[in-house]
Amino acid sequence: QSTEIYAKIDRLKAKAIENGFIFDSSWITRSLNENETIESVLCGHSELLVIALNLIQEPAPKFIQVVKNLRVCGHCRK
Repeated sequence: QSTEIYAKIDRLKAKAIENGFIFDSSWITRSLNENETIESVLCGHSELLVIALNLIQEPAPKFIQVVKNLRVCGHCRK
């Protein structure tokens, strides 16, 4: 379902930008590769991918809980 997940991420990203969201590059702790953007790196975090996976499920879940044993970046907590 990778194609559907990334398509959902792209739609969510476009909607966020349309509503004035600004991606904060301070959460990126490495240099960007030639083909990367701030948005592509931040939207590729596992927390956002799992949310997108849940949003494309049929029937849509009533509750999504993301649990990690690692630190979550500030961008993903927004």
